[in-house]
Amino acid sequence: MSDAPRREQILRAAEKLFAQQGAARTTMADLAREAGVAVGSVYLEFSSKDAIVQALSAARHRQVIDAMRRAAGSEGSFAARLKSIFDARTSVLLRYAEEGTHACELVHCVSAAVMAAQARFLEEETELLAGLLRDGARAGKLVAPKPTAAARTLVRAYAVFSPPQLFELPRDDVRDALRAMHELVLRGLLVR
Repeated sequence: MSDAPRREQILRAAEKLFAQQGAARTTMADLAREAGVAVGSVYLEFSSKDAIVQALSAARHRQVIDAMRRAAGSEGSFAARLKSIFDARTSVLLRYAEEGTHACELVHCVSAAVMAAQARFLEEETELLAGLLRDGARAGKLVAPKPTAAARTLVRAYAVFSPPQLFELPRDDVRDALRAMHELVLRGLLVR
């Protein structure tokens, strides 16, 4: 039987240990010790370490998409909202990079659990962008005859602002590079 506070305690312990040493080097015993619970209690909440990784990865991706949704719902032109969406996305991902050497593994790595959460995030990100593009086209402000295809292209274009490429850019250059990308993308989308 699941216990919500215990589950949360295990997730917080896992988040801390995964950021410090990575999921691959963290054992279920390590998680139990850090959470202050018995190993059996960890297994009562999660069937495996992969289940914990997937829960944390899904939560990380949800934080990113929630920030993007808030930006999409903000006041301003469609162009300003589109910029805000990708600014919010980049800001959250950069914040993750500051949490520890392995913190970004929960949003980008070859783990099946992370890849599943990432695939769901990409679907939601594409839907969010397609909706904004569709609304902008209806309002006569954006050129997007195929909003879903354009959204997929935007996701690919902004992939450089995702791990691991994002963390290869010097921090001081990220905002300038993001601004340059916005200008380039908006030239193709704005109605003239």
